[in-house]
Amino acid sequence: MTVVTTSRKPAPEVRTLARDLAFSIGAGYVTRGKAGMGDLFSLDVSVLVVSKSGPFFLIQVFAGDEPATEIRVRSFSVEERTGPIARGLFVSDHSVYETLKDHADVVFAGESLTGHRIVFDGTQRKRYTLKVAP
Repeated sequence: MTVVTTSRKPAPEVRTLARDLAFSIGAGYVTRGKAGMGDLFSLDVSVLVVSKSGPFFLIQVFAGDEPATEIRVRSFSVEERTGPIARGLFVSDHSVYETLKDHADVVFAGESLTGHRIVFDGTQRKRYTLKVAP
């Protein structure tokens, strides 16, 4: 199981994004607090860290104790989900798909999604659309 967490002192929107991302991919969410990266790696081999850096939101992917990649998200929107919940991440960018396929439940949906996007369903009837920086 993958672990999703945040930076040490996240903004509320980062915390909510991380929790719903974990819910969507069936991962565990861990409140970061003062936990170091070593503490997180002891929980699982795959760790996703959600944070905000300047104008971007970042999803850092770690495999073991090594950084695998970083996905820069320009912005995201949340809308009310109608219909049944869809588990997993739906991505339109093939490089993002290749990066995440070993760490999360992800589907390449390049034909049905436009632009560089990640779409997933969170809790409480929320649907997230993340605009990924190319």
